[in-house]
Amino acid sequence: MSLPTLSPLTSLSNKVQYLIAKNASDPEAEAYAKQQAIQAAQDAAVKKQKEVNDKKAAALAADQAAKNASAASLAERSKFNSKQLVTQISNGILTAVGILVGLCFVLYGGHIAVNQAIGYRVPFRIFTFLYGVIFSIWVVPKALYDIYWKGIKLPYYGFLPISTYVPNGDIESLFIGAFCYTEDSSATAARAAVEELYSSAFKKSAPV
Repeated sequence: MSLPTLSPLTSLSNKVQYLIAKNASDPEAEAYAKQQAIQAAQDAAVKKQKEVNDKKAAALAADQAAKNASAASLAERSKFNSKQLVTQISNGILTAVGILVGLCFVLYGGHIAVNQAIGYRVPFRIFTFLYGVIFSIWVVPKALYDIYWKGIKLPYYGFLPISTYVPNGDIESLFIGAFCYTEDSSATAARAAVEELYSSAFKKSAPV
């Protein structure tokens, strides 16, 4: 039995299909495609790992920079600076002197006021001393004006004369001497003048 004769067109079609099937199933092409896929996966993994490593390196660098800055700051603060020390000591001395001068000034105002009120009773003297402390900015300049311009001699009995007790010994003088004074004719006259003032005011206010 003889095989059917194929037409030239059919033979050409069969040959093209054969070539296509042969190229499509080329083992070398398939191996190359697989190799390319593996290489692409490896490249992606390497790139991802590099990104992770870069982030870790950046974090470590930032942490180290912060530690270095902190260490440098600590070293700078702990470094002995003679100029800064002298400035701090000078400022401290000036502040202490200013406070001391201010305290002496206000206490002097109270001292002036209470000595001028020697004729009044003790409670009023203490009140006058506080008045002189609070308004020393007015009391002290006025007293200096009276002394050096008008030539008025201000009374002086003690720092805060509230008692005629005489201290016995150096210890008592040290602790209570500033609050004791000696009665003299001026103090007696001042007390009499105050009593006369109260008496006159009482008489004026009494009903007729």
